[in-house]
Amino acid sequence: MIRTLSLVLLLCSVLSAQIRLRDVDAARRELRPWLDAVAMVESSADDQAVGDGGKAIGRFQIWEIYWSDACQVCPALRDAVYQDVTDRVYAERVVVAYMLRYCPQAVADKDWERLSRVHNGGPRGHRKQATVGYWRKVQAQLERS
Repeated sequence: MIRTLSLVLLLCSVLSAQIRLRDVDAARRELRPWLDAVAMVESSADDQAVGDGGKAIGRFQIWEIYWSDACQVCPALRDAVYQDVTDRVYAERVVVAYMLRYCPQAVADKDWERLSRVHNGGPRGHRKQATVGYWRKVQAQLERS
């Protein structure tokens, strides 16, 4: 019983953990090659790009639900609005916060494939066959850099 309670308390603290903006910025520096490659694949690094029938905006083609997920884990991102993902720095922070929420080990390991597939397919995107082609595009861009 005590062990179960400890596990539940640990899980609750992990789920409610919030990421600080300085941690997001530190990860941004580490993920620079990947961020640049994804921006090129998504929009040719066009901050004003609009896709998916208007549902995705900015260089990373961020959907509002993606932005919302990132804001939940990094409250400092809430100081802006969704449309601000058209700003390069803010958009990078959103993407990194999302990755720190859903695949922190991939961030630490610089697992470009997993990061790419999660970005493209959501929290379980790394398991979806449909994201393999997207990863190949990012991989080719990384090799060009």
